[in-house]
Amino acid sequence: MVPSVCAFLLLALIPGVWGLPSCGQDVGIQDGTFSLSDGYRPGSVLTYSCPPGFYPYPTGSRLCQDDGRWTVLRMPSGRVSTQAQCKEMRCPAQLEFENGSFWPRRAIHPVGSVLTFECLDGYTLRGPAQRVCQGNGRWDGGIPACDDGAEDCPNPGVPAGATKTGNRYRLDDRVSYQCRGSLALVGSPQRICTQAGEWSGAQPSCRAPFSYDRVEDVGAEFGASFSNVLGLAAFSASSGLNTSIIKSQSLGRRLILSNDSSLNVYLLVDSSKSVSKQNFEIFKEWVENIVDRVASFEVDSSFSVISYATQPKRIVAIYDPEATDSEEVISLTKTRMNFQDHGNGTGTNIRAALLEVYNMILFQQASFTQNGKLDEWKKIRHAIIVLTDGKYNMGGSPKDAVAKIEDVLEIKPNRKDYLDIYAFGVGTMEVDWDGLNEIASKKEGERHAFKLDTSQDLKAAFEDVLDPRSIDDLCGLGNHSLSATNEQRHPWHVLIKATKGESCRGSLITDRWVLTAAHCFSEAADMSLWRVQVGPTEIVIQDWVIHPDYNVTAKASQGIPEFYDYDVALIQLQQPVQFSGRVRPVCLPCTAGANRALKKPSNAMCKDHEEALLGREQVPAHFISLDNQRLDVQIKTNNMRPTCISGAIQPGMIYANVSDVAAVVTDRFLCSDDGSPACKGESGGSLFLEKRRRYFQVGVMSWGTYNPCARKQKKDNTMVRSEPPHGHKPHDFYISLFGVQGWLRQKLGGSLTFLREQ
Repeated sequence: MVPSVCAFLLLALIPGVWGLPSCGQDVGIQDGTFSLSDGYRPGSVLTYSCPPGFYPYPTGSRLCQDDGRWTVLRMPSGRVSTQAQCKEMRCPAQLEFENGSFWPRRAIHPVGSVLTFECLDGYTLRGPAQRVCQGNGRWDGGIPACDDGAEDCPNPGVPAGATKTGNRYRLDDRVSYQCRGSLALVGSPQRICTQAGEWSGAQPSCRAPFSYDRVEDVGAEFGASFSNVLGLAAFSASSGLNTSIIKSQSLGRRLILSNDSSLNVYLLVDSSKSVSKQNFEIFKEWVENIVDRVASFEVDSSFSVISYATQPKRIVAIYDPEATDSEEVISLTKTRMNFQDHGNGTGTNIRAALLEVYNMILFQQASFTQNGKLDEWKKIRHAIIVLTDGKYNMGGSPKDAVAKIEDVLEIKPNRKDYLDIYAFGVGTMEVDWDGLNEIASKKEGERHAFKLDTSQDLKAAFEDVLDPRSIDDLCGLGNHSLSATNEQRHPWHVLIKATKGESCRGSLITDRWVLTAAHCFSEAADMSLWRVQVGPTEIVIQDWVIHPDYNVTAKASQGIPEFYDYDVALIQLQQPVQFSGRVRPVCLPCTAGANRALKKPSNAMCKDHEEALLGREQVPAHFISLDNQRLDVQIKTNNMRPTCISGAIQPGMIYANVSDVAAVVTDRFLCSDDGSPACKGESGGSLFLEKRRRYFQVGVMSWGTYNPCARKQKKDNTMVRSEPPHGHKPHDFYISLFGVQGWLRQKLGGSLTFLREQ
């Protein structure tokens, strides 16, 4: 065969070259822009974008098909449109308002419109007196209602765009809702007045096809619900939630996981043809984020990851040995979940994905039953999180799969908290509100169905989901989000101030006690002139307790002018602090709180914590700088420790003439000689490690061989640390908290629960 003919035939097999035709380029959107995932080649996803306050109509994206044609622009009526356009966002009209009045009465409310509500005499307004139409097509605030308090349940109100049937609110009375026109009802279409004086089910809302949730609403509302699943403390006003969310949370369930129960989390990820490679990678990050966050809390958790298109693919099954190891689950997600996994089976079959979960649950139930542990299995709680970028287009309605799962888990009124199903849609026009609501759980005071505009919004929303700002009573939590302040990242770090200015740093270990260095104080110091800055607040010191064996001049007669063994002290605050996102204790090793954070068995001992935290010869650790930055060091232990501590004796230093380093560096010191050397003024701060996204203090900053901040300089508000003199290698030394356990137990036994030492 002639070579040129061979080349021609080979090119004919390459899509978009001589084989499958390219799609046309006349795909613009009026008043908007578009992007392409893979040019005009078959398989490319075209995504439309509009200015704020507008949305693409009749669709937000199109797919280049194998025949060289873009999927059509089909309007809700079924007619085909010739060009996409950007249409103005609007909020649904208020149709009813019982026992009061509202204005203005309009059929269409553009972004920025204000609705005002007022009650008749004898009725009290619950909810906002005004609501503003937001740029996402949703009214802000909660649903207003006028109530006289005369019935068993409060007036549930009527959401914008809906009509309500039923105006009696006695025990067992029912109200029903129906959304008008093309609006979809999200929440419970029917609610019952219960003995608790609350309405059953989830508060309904009417959502237009183009409306979506803001990033901050998803973070707050999903976080509020899932925190209940994790058994965490109630959200507080300081969490940043709006009033309506706080109020609904107070009505929510208080699902506290008992010591012998656990949680199964199933993550279902859409991998259908409409998902671009970029979005697929963001979806994978979403999985990793959820697994990592959940694993950081004190709940025994197992994870399953499933990708789905026409058929589901198990990445990790809930009963796999790796399912309980968050790091392994994340690793397997990275390696086993790939963009081309589903080949040509590229439909969106949510029902099949949920049936895969159902089969896992059946298998696990059978395994527990076979081993005589059925009662133990019944204590497992289950959370299913479904992520999709479009409507299900094959496999039929997933409602029967949800019913099967509810049946095997025996989900009845007394067991409703053993199952939560969350549905997340990504894409303004492609995701069907009805479809999300079809599978999402309906719980009092909670939301389980969400829609975000873009995958980037999904990523942003989950940066702050399960944000430690909202969790009051767990040690060692820091905010990992990109927008977090330094205080939020290290909420245990405090500043100790003397009359003449800053003196030392310290760490909050309970709501009344701060751990710091003994050398920060002198016996003659006037305690009344000192303050501790905890977050934004300065607190008076009630007492300080210096370790009784600390004596800086103890070896002066031996030619050692300063001796820092037992350089540790406790400060008792005059009043307890209020924990928040900026104020929270660090985990102290050998305590019950640290044991739960490390997920150790209840019979673990102090030596188990020492092995878990300091068991390696080089241990990555951190401390907080004068300008509140986290700096890295390497703790050298075991065989590497002798070389490290030998650096305490260097020419020109205070101990240059000491012959035996053990005379100045006792067994109670940890040593580092790699990383950032500490500055004078950083003494007393925490030397801490990160495990499972929780922070554990292992040492107190004591002294070092070099002060890089001797000449204070600042550049762009960041401390510039000078380099050590030629030939000098900085070494820093910290009092190990494992070396002063007896004293800590004696002083803190009434505030913390300690494990057995041996």
